[in-house]
Amino acid sequence: MRWLCRGLNFSLMTIQFLAVFSVLTRPAYAYVDPGSGLFAFQIVSTAIAGMVFLLRRRLREFFQSLTMHSGPKREKAARQ
Repeated sequence: MRWLCRGLNFSLMTIQFLAVFSVLTRPAYAYVDPGSGLFAFQIVSTAIAGMVFLLRRRLREFFQSLTMHSGPKREKAARQ
C-alpha cells in the first residue's frame, strides 16, 4: 500500500505543478504544429496504459498471495 500512497502523492504534486505553470503562462506568438498535440496525447495515453498494466499486475499478485494455502508448507517444515 505504500507504493500506492507514493503514486498518489506524485500525481497530486504533478497536477499542482501543472496548475501553477498554467497560471503563470504568457501568450506565445508562435506556430504549434498539429502533430505536437497528437504526440502529447500519445505520451499521456501511454503513461495511463502503463499505470493500468502495473496496477493490474500488482493486484493479481496480491490476490494470488491471498489464495495460496500455507497449510502444506507448515506441515512440510514440521517434518524436517
